[in-house]
Amino acid sequence: MDTNLIYVFLGLLAAAGAAAWYYRTVSHRNEAGISTSMTSRTTQIGSLVTKSVFRKIWLRIRQAAASHEHKKHLEEQYHIKSAEEAAKMMGSMKGVFMKLGQILSFTNDNLPPQAKEMLQTLQKDSPPMDFSLVRSVVESELKGDLGRFFKHFDEEPLAAASIGQVHKAQLRDGTHVAVKVQYPGVDTAIENDLKASQGLAFMISSVNKSIDANAVVAELKERLLDELDYRQELRNQQVFTELWAGHPLIRIPRVYPEFSAKKVLCQEFKRGLNFYDFIAQANPREKELAVYVLNDFVFESMNRFFVFNGDPHPGNYIFNEDGGITFIDFGCIKYFEPQFIIDLLTMNRALVEGDRETFHGFVRKLKLVLPGSDYDKDWMWDFFCYHAAPFLHDGEFVFTQEWVNDASRIMDPMKLRHMNLPPDLIFFNRITFGLNSIFLKLGARGNFHKCYLRYIFEDRNFPPSLSYVGVKLDEKFMTSRKMPARRAATRADLVK
Repeated sequence: MDTNLIYVFLGLLAAAGAAAWYYRTVSHRNEAGISTSMTSRTTQIGSLVTKSVFRKIWLRIRQAAASHEHKKHLEEQYHIKSAEEAAKMMGSMKGVFMKLGQILSFTNDNLPPQAKEMLQTLQKDSPPMDFSLVRSVVESELKGDLGRFFKHFDEEPLAAASIGQVHKAQLRDGTHVAVKVQYPGVDTAIENDLKASQGLAFMISSVNKSIDANAVVAELKERLLDELDYRQELRNQQVFTELWAGHPLIRIPRVYPEFSAKKVLCQEFKRGLNFYDFIAQANPREKELAVYVLNDFVFESMNRFFVFNGDPHPGNYIFNEDGGITFIDFGCIKYFEPQFIIDLLTMNRALVEGDRETFHGFVRKLKLVLPGSDYDKDWMWDFFCYHAAPFLHDGEFVFTQEWVNDASRIMDPMKLRHMNLPPDLIFFNRITFGLNSIFLKLGARGNFHKCYLRYIFEDRNFPPSLSYVGVKLDEKFMTSRKMPARRAATRADLVK
């Protein structure tokens, strides 16, 4: 047989084998369109990374002989194409990787506008599942025909997110509700993503021996797995509803336990604008109110009630005409031990007062470095001063792009190697950088130092930040007394 024919035959055989392997591991998806196996999901991520690497190499080759302006154009096209592929892949994978895409979509301000727009679709839209599948999930979870519980149920989803999609519906008594329905198989997909956690812990330890890697990974797993049980989210939402009941501008939709289950969450339907429509339409006063509503929601919840929502992306906020905000996602919630927050506030007070000795004492107490480890004290002070900058000094602070970009200088990888990340602080960076990015887009400016005194000097009874911009609040919200939130049920309680 001709040698060339042999090579052609072997090539076709290899291609057929590759195609069969691709079908088994990558292209095969469940009825909701999600690939759930670890092999499939790892392969898809590897494929995306490989494409990105080769595209980057090709970009550098093309830029070598290009003019300055053409280099910028090629770089922009590279980011747009990469964002398009990433958004498409993350949207179809759902779960952990889509959630990662949501975070990247609003924290990376260095991307071209078109690239950011593509990633921003992950905040509100991704490929939805067919309504027949939605119906089967709801009926299976609620144990009855859809018409038994709902007078009307929209077939088209309001939004399709990382773990489930949301449909507008109407209860038999006419109440308008939003029903979140979990994608079949997304729990398996996320659990398979998290099976790599042992490898992740090993990788963290090999790069940075100053971090308690197993504690970090355990905390990440607990928070992500919590989101898979909507009964846990329902209880979390009930806790926040009690905390904020009666507030004029912070709104938490009521939940309906009788129409909810592990994979179905029914809550009050609320109208309003999404973040980007609000940015485009709101006047300066409305944006100012939004800044202080977010400020009070985050810092009151954390510093007075010892609980916060660890998923601060714009898709979780509905902006109302009167300046209020409705908060709609409570899957990723962290409850703190009161002493931890009190210690953290004492450390921040030391920053405000310039008391380095007390500050470094709490660096040790909070285990920001592992026992017995040495660290650069000046860098640690500067690191926390950067994060505390909005409230550090008595005067106006403006959230600028330059200040946000300066994080890359402060987050020196060589210095961070000497810093431990206690489990309680894992989501602090996520909420800090997320909130900073949102404040930047809202044009936030103000004397946040005056607002933060409320938390570090509880006995002086400073008012919440909204009172400084003319919002009248009931005494329930004016007091600075710390009141630990009632904890929602744990996963173990729900299993029982």
